[in-house]
Amino acid sequence: MIKYDKVIEFLTKRMKMFNTDHLRLMVEAKGLDQCDDARDWARVLRSAAARGKCKKTEIYQKSNLRSSNNIPRAMWVHVNEEAMK
Repeated sequence: MIKYDKVIEFLTKRMKMFNTDHLRLMVEAKGLDQCDDARDWARVLRSAAARGKCKKTEIYQKSNLRSSNNIPRAMWVHVNEEAMK
């Protein structure tokens, strides 16, 4: 799961909050291998959080992607940031 660490670092530096959709879009844009299972994107972020790369917030946001199931996704931030609604 560490193969996406550079993308996660990019997201934490440039966005106040991000979710799995943002991670997936950045991985696709960079031409990296995609996760086989859609649930793996959340696992990637939980793994990164365990290694101190980011942290989960209590904020959830519905996806803006047309192809999504529109289930609210947890928002993530840099490990040293506090999330604001």
